[in-house]
Amino acid sequence: MTGAHLSAFYAIVGAYLVLVCGIGLRNYRRASTEEGFLAAGRSLGPIIGGATLMANQVSAGATIGMVGFHYFSGISYAWTWPLVWIGWVVAALFVAPRIRRIAGLTLPDFFAVRFESKAARGIAALFILVVYAVMLSAQYQAGGLLFGLVGGMEYSRAVLLVAGITTAYTVLGGMYSNAYVGMLKAILLLGSYAIAVPWLLAHVGSIASIGETLTAIDPRLSGNWFGWRQLIAISMAIGLGLAASPYEISAIYSIQSKRATRMAIGYSFLFQACIGVGVLLFGLAMRVAMPQLPTPDLATPVLGMSILPPWIGLLVLLAAVVTFTRTGGAILLTVASAVSHDIYVELIKPAASERARVFASRLAVVTFSAIPVALALRRFDLVNFIVIWAAKLMVSFLFIPVVVGLNWRRATRTGAIASMLGGMITCLLWSRLGSPYFLGLDPAEAGVVVSGALMFTVSLTTSPASAGTLRQFFDDPRDEHASA
Repeated sequence: MTGAHLSAFYAIVGAYLVLVCGIGLRNYRRASTEEGFLAAGRSLGPIIGGATLMANQVSAGATIGMVGFHYFSGISYAWTWPLVWIGWVVAALFVAPRIRRIAGLTLPDFFAVRFESKAARGIAALFILVVYAVMLSAQYQAGGLLFGLVGGMEYSRAVLLVAGITTAYTVLGGMYSNAYVGMLKAILLLGSYAIAVPWLLAHVGSIASIGETLTAIDPRLSGNWFGWRQLIAISMAIGLGLAASPYEISAIYSIQSKRATRMAIGYSFLFQACIGVGVLLFGLAMRVAMPQLPTPDLATPVLGMSILPPWIGLLVLLAAVVTFTRTGGAILLTVASAVSHDIYVELIKPAASERARVFASRLAVVTFSAIPVALALRRFDLVNFIVIWAAKLMVSFLFIPVVVGLNWRRATRTGAIASMLGGMITCLLWSRLGSPYFLGLDPAEAGVVVSGALMFTVSLTTSPASAGTLRQFFDDPRDEHASA
């Protein structure tokens, strides 16, 4: 990248920083209540809600990590996209309609209300704090790699820059900022991919010629690098995990109505389908154009710097910057809300004033942005490996208690706690056995199986929730019979 192009890159990044801070300042007063800061006053419509759901899910794990994964492993990883979308179907049919029956702000709110348990709230909040801090470190790490390669910035300074951008707009506008920056992210991603993909196909080669070249490099790149068991395990972890994902639940709470939520999930599905095609072709085209990159995570930065025309490359690089700072904002807000709302307000100081609650939320955003910085500076594995590992823990811990708890009356407090802890412990132990498919099961699959078994067996031997609690989530059969 020439000096002029480098100056242009930093100029657009600077303009982006000014824009997102402006969005935060514009929504500062609207975010002056806890409901405004954490749930955008429940005001999001279906399109911006869909952009918010998409922006949460399409992270650095996609624009950096998954492009790198396709560069590394070829086309077979593309099967994870349609399998992951099963999670959106589960969310639309079995999660969103019932969880909106309570005026919650966070996922631990659901655990506290549905299972009448402060302990369940606390366990869920602590889990979110730990695992989402790891996920946020992946966003910071991706940013450090991109700014280091593109701008020649020292890695540690680049990580701090990404953390600073993410923290600035989140602390100002909360969920309002997340929503509007999410819409900006959708526009930039869809626009840059719509321009870059046709150019790549015209100059790097058609889809057929890319496939022939990949076969010549390594037949597995156009065939089956990953086995079907690996693909199902990864897809299950990410797809089913998003159905109970804390930041997606927070976004669902922020949307206007049940109907708007279903429409938002549909828009999110459409946005992700378009982006998924671009991610796939970016990775495959880069393997053809530059087959010997030192690490697959460099595929997107090198594409923007060296392959695409300068103005298209700058657009793609800006979209990547927006991706990891925006998803980082959603993760950071989720971590902060687990501390400020679920631990401080609900468990320690329930009588806190509205002003104190919002101050605690903003303080938590600033404070807990530092933990992922420390993790990112250690530079763990490939970005997408970090995301997949965190996703496996989340699906083992959250999927059964959320989905079963919302759709089975008999699920109990003790069953939910046993399910959460048992699923997570099983996933961790399975991972330590050294074989990814011990007894034929991936760690995430083993975690879900044990989590489900514990939920059902323990619930059937313990007392159910009160009738008043159950009526919040389930229609009373007597009411249905009377209306018939």
